[in-house]
Amino acid sequence: MAVTTSQAVVYKGGGRRYLTLRSACAAEARALLKTRCECETMDHGPMGYEHLTCWYHEDERNAVLMRRLTGGYMRRFRSTQK
Repeated sequence: MAVTTSQAVVYKGGGRRYLTLRSACAAEARALLKTRCECETMDHGPMGYEHLTCWYHEDERNAVLMRRLTGGYMRRFRSTQK
């Protein structure tokens, strides 16, 4: 098997490179939500730590936000490419 090179389209999002547009847009959406995150860690002394999640990381809301933001980023990218 010989090693060869080829050119491919690479999308950048969230500080990394991705092979699909959807993955890059999802990374951008995660990065946006991470900047707005208000999660906290509460220290109970010798009893340990407790992780308090913010509004953005509740399971149902996070799935909806990610889907809408990813779709929005994809539409914005495609509209600028025409």
